[in-house]
Amino acid sequence: MPLKMSIGKGRPLLLDAKAGDVKPQSQVMDEWSFKAELLIKRGMQQRTWGYRELAEALNAVGVRGNGPTINRRINRGNFNAGFLLACLSVLGNGADVVEATKLVPASGSKSTV
Repeated sequence: MPLKMSIGKGRPLLLDAKAGDVKPQSQVMDEWSFKAELLIKRGMQQRTWGYRELAEALNAVGVRGNGPTINRRINRGNFNAGFLLACLSVLGNGADVVEATKLVPASGSKSTV
């Protein structure tokens, strides 16, 4: 049975039944943000793109920004899931992005899926 504990500031998350494995939510989210940043940077590296090329590709699909702006946004981890999906889409990373975009209705309204 999972053990729930509250330590320090923030909402703790239980990763294992051991009490020592509980991390605050802020730390867990920072780790996920870092992984999202790496996904984008690895995609850029595979294509040998810089931030300017990524910005041009994002502009073509309606995401505004220039090279330095996109650079800051990615390196600060200051982006949402939509930006991540847009980056992965223009970088051509995986069928998961294509499948995820199929779930969004054409009108842009929220889906009940």
